[in-house]
Amino acid sequence: MKGWRWLLAMVAGLSLGMAQGQQPIKVGALFILSGNFAGYGKSGSQGAQLAVDEINARGGVLGRPLQLVVVDDQGNPEVGVREARRLILQEKVDFLFGIDSSSVSLAVAPLTDEYKIPLVVTHAATPTLTEQCRPYVFRTSNNARMDAWAAAALAATLPVKRWANIGPDYEFGRVSWQDFITRLKQLRPDVEVVSEQWPRFGSTDYASFITALMRARPEGVFSTLWAGDMVIFARQAKAFGFFNQVKYFVNPVGAALEVLVPLGKEAPENLLVSARYWFLYPNTERNKAFVEAYRKRFGEYPSYNAQEAYAGMHMLAAAIAKARSTQAEAVRKAFEADGGLVYDAPEGRKRIRPEDHQVFEGLVWGYTKHTPDYPFAILDRLRIIPATNTVYPTQCKR
Repeated sequence: MKGWRWLLAMVAGLSLGMAQGQQPIKVGALFILSGNFAGYGKSGSQGAQLAVDEINARGGVLGRPLQLVVVDDQGNPEVGVREARRLILQEKVDFLFGIDSSSVSLAVAPLTDEYKIPLVVTHAATPTLTEQCRPYVFRTSNNARMDAWAAAALAATLPVKRWANIGPDYEFGRVSWQDFITRLKQLRPDVEVVSEQWPRFGSTDYASFITALMRARPEGVFSTLWAGDMVIFARQAKAFGFFNQVKYFVNPVGAALEVLVPLGKEAPENLLVSARYWFLYPNTERNKAFVEAYRKRFGEYPSYNAQEAYAGMHMLAAAIAKARSTQAEAVRKAFEADGGLVYDAPEGRKRIRPEDHQVFEGLVWGYTKHTPDYPFAILDRLRIIPATNTVYPTQCKR
């Protein structure tokens, strides 16, 4: 039996060798793996595992393999904190990772200070998370404010004035709407708000909210309904004729495959939607290789959550390698050094802002359209919002 296997590292600074039996670097991932939002956790854990397998096949990090330990936080803050503590105290993980729900991310974040353990968030999008300036919290995906500002930039160009909102009644939905409408009014002072609807997160009956919106007769509707919520809403709203009445429906997470695939051919066309990654963009060899590898492994196209978890794991590995340590303070410095860690992901370049540990990156928008090539709606008439259009100031200092 060979005692050592030496492979060329993909990421600069990764170890060239990994001893058999070497103690693994353990990454504890929290995702939603049950209920209406389980599709996000499934894709996130798959993307993370694909990255772990790639890294280990190239020698691991610091001569040690990565080991992914995945738990179900159920999208519940109390469960998330309990599971995070268990990962730290019983599983002895070196890092926390993932998290789909904004509420869970805010509940888990204080544990990073208590235990001095880094947390790499790849999905939860509330800007409050990185505005807290915690030293060991990093977000490797864009946040809801960036999405909202991009949506506002597009909405400002549309020939409509009367706007309404329907979003989940918790941190993500409310912060997103506030950021969107505040920014839109800066760009278009003539717009007015005619209705705000706040269904419970995880609702199954949207009839009263749909009829309230239709009575208000908005020209444009902004929404951050996601996953099963958006699927159910779209089906019910279509039956009411809602999308025929509203001129523009804008949703920054509406292009998630966890929405479009379940809707299939039922998805309304001409919805202006985005996701933090779209598998058909960019048309680069890097992205094509990722899509091919993911499809070969899991038999499906990668959603944005899969790609974000994949990229986040590679960024964490790069930071560990740069730090030459798994210690929290050394990894923090590695993320912040040289103007912030940079990674060329399948979606394009990501850069961590050193002050608040928030990634900035370009965003892809488009209009839903059905084609013979896919059993679900894809994006047409793409609009690319560069990262420079979504950068906002931070009060954090390092």
